[in-house]
Amino acid sequence: MVNEIERGYNKLRKKYKLPKFNEIDSEFEISNLESAKFLIKNILRRIEEKLEFYIEVIGNLVHPDVSSLSTMYEVRYFSDDEKNEVYMLFKKLMKANRSIIGLILVSDEKKQTDFLNGFLNEWQDMKKELIDHIGKMKDSWEKESTIEEDLGYFG
Repeated sequence: MVNEIERGYNKLRKKYKLPKFNEIDSEFEISNLESAKFLIKNILRRIEEKLEFYIEVIGNLVHPDVSSLSTMYEVRYFSDDEKNEVYMLFKKLMKANRSIIGLILVSDEKKQTDFLNGFLNEWQDMKKELIDHIGKMKDSWEKESTIEEDLGYFG
């Protein structure tokens, strides 16, 4: 069953040559948006929310919060080169995030859809990088260590 969001998107897809609904829906879960009104803006907002989440996750590797045990633990397992790669990804995510915020303010549907078309290709590359870095973060927890190594001596 085609819902209101999908119908609205498919109209915009024809007009602006956007990717197939299922492609963008599988990445950003747009089918559960509440309304088809201002659809492109709402899709951009959904993408921006997702970007914010990943910016927070990898931003902690770029600038670790010393009060965060999990961040301080994970960052130890990244080489300087890997930290630089994380920083470059962080910059890409931030640029996309800020672009979306600006596009929402401008309210130009053509500019918004042009961005969306370009971003979806970039997102696939960013997503691969995120998967790699988050995988390394997860793998760090499988390393053998003791509380003294992780936290230092508190005596």
